Amino acid sequence: MLAAIYARHSTDKQQGSTEDQIARCVQHCQRLGYTVVEIFCDKGTSGASMLNRPGIKRLIKETLAGRFERIVAEDLSRLSRDQGDIATFFKRLSFADIVLETVAEGVIGELHIGLKGTMNALYLKDLADKTRRGQIASVQRGTVPGGQVYGYDIVRRFDAAGEPIRGARAINQEQAEVVRQIFTAYAEGKSLKRICEDLNTLGIPSPAGGKWGVTTLVGSASRATGILRQTLYKGVVTFNRMHFRKHPETGKRLSVPRPPEEWVLAPVPDLAILDAALFDRVQTLIDQRSTARKEVIEQRKIEDTEAKAARAAARQRKWRLEQQEQPHKKILPVFSGRLHCAEHDVKIRTQHWRHYACPVSGCANRNLKWDELMPLCIDALEQLKADDIMAYYASPAVVAERAEHDGALEDIGRQIDERRASLKAILTTLGPRARTESVRQVLDELEQEIRRLTHEQARHQRQRQALQPSLAAVEAALGRFQAMLMQLRLMPEDHRLTVPLRACVQRFEVTTVEDAEAPKGHRRMVRVRAQFDVPKVTEIGN
Repeated sequence: MLAAIYARHSTDKQQGSTEDQIARCVQHCQRLGYTVVEIFCDKGTSGASMLNRPGIKRLIKETLAGRFERIVAEDLSRLSRDQGDIATFFKRLSFADIVLETVAEGVIGELHIGLKGTMNALYLKDLADKTRRGQIASVQRGTVPGGQVYGYDIVRRFDAAGEPIRGARAINQEQAEVVRQIFTAYAEGKSLKRICEDLNTLGIPSPAGGKWGVTTLVGSASRATGILRQTLYKGVVTFNRMHFRKHPETGKRLSVPRPPEEWVLAPVPDLAILDAALFDRVQTLIDQRSTARKEVIEQRKIEDTEAKAARAAARQRKWRLEQQEQPHKKILPVFSGRLHCAEHDVKIRTQHWRHYACPVSGCANRNLKWDELMPLCIDALEQLKADDIMAYYASPAVVAERAEHDGALEDIGRQIDERRASLKAILTTLGPRARTESVRQVLDELEQEIRRLTHEQARHQRQRQALQPSLAAVEAALGRFQAMLMQLRLMPEDHRLTVPLRACVQRFEVTTVEDAEAPKGHRRMVRVRAQFDVPKVTEIGN
């Protein structure tokens, strides 16, 4: 009897459980004379669903392939605690004539699936209720659930038994000042967009490390997310705002908002960053502005056709006026999409118009200005020399690529010679009889094959020649490249220059350092190094 063993444990605290289950199942198989073909397992994975477990998926695949006749597990709950999943799994096994057996219950039948499936599902529900009850009790004792909250640092402490104490937080004074600035600005009447622009101008990183956006500040009303809705800032923890449901088809957990009357509020005055009056005033303003926006939306829904047309015409007039005030089309600079932080090896992003920053929090490459970067990038481009280009074409990778083309050319030349010889042999042998339809068809096929090989040969020759330019060709290309750089210094936004030059660069690596000996206000030093696309440089201007 060929058998497969399956084992699973749910949490990291049960790391030895899987090995224990396998050992017990192996003993069971040996006692009954089964031959164990393969062992499948899922470690640290919940039994609530089969859809997110690679071990059980592989078991099902191998089962349908007919590799074994029996599946052995320690207990039915190891396979799944979901009533629907275990019933479907049992049906598939029954269809394939595979026996399901557990060490605890023996051979599994429909009665086991119904009773044990129900008991396992009830166990999951009871476990979820107890877990949520424990979380609520923990919140009411003053701990903060969840992950990182902007304005606070996670405090890592351990109890006497060495277990981590979860939920401890401490105020991050630097971020707390930003939170106060946001709430004060909103209370003074500034728009969300203007607040984000101010923060991005100052180079203050958002909670995610990038630019500030409106949703970062105001979040979702139904879920009470966003910095302006975070009650922890006034010293109150809000818990139980969400509950999770498993999607029946994908098995993924989806968050669903709970009604506000089910939320759990617990005071933590030591973590208050704002005055409660300021926080409550901002909530009132959010509701008022949201209500005003809803009224505008509702008003537009009941507008007649003429009113909608008039509003659209006014919007068009405003747009045309703006276009007259800003007639120039946006031009991408030569470094657009090519800036990289040398320290963190990530792309430098646009903060706002002509200001750039590394998305990594705390990086020195912040608030980099267009006027500062442009001359440095041109200086970096001017560092390219003819020796650098020749060294690239002499590199092992390029030499190997040339060798591949040489090999291909030799092979294609041999094939062309063979087909021409065949063509000549047919014409010589048949003579006047070569004019028959069947022979003519063979000759046409040979001629077409020779033409195809000739085109392929020419393509390899062009590519091979491009990989070994002469020194004169390199110096001519470099001269054209440097001439365009001189023009770029005078006209840095001319797209006739920025587009071809930008194609010659793979990336600009930016490094910012502090020079303590320099005068105050000039201590920051920005360095830029270019990585070139050498074949594009040699093609420029051709």
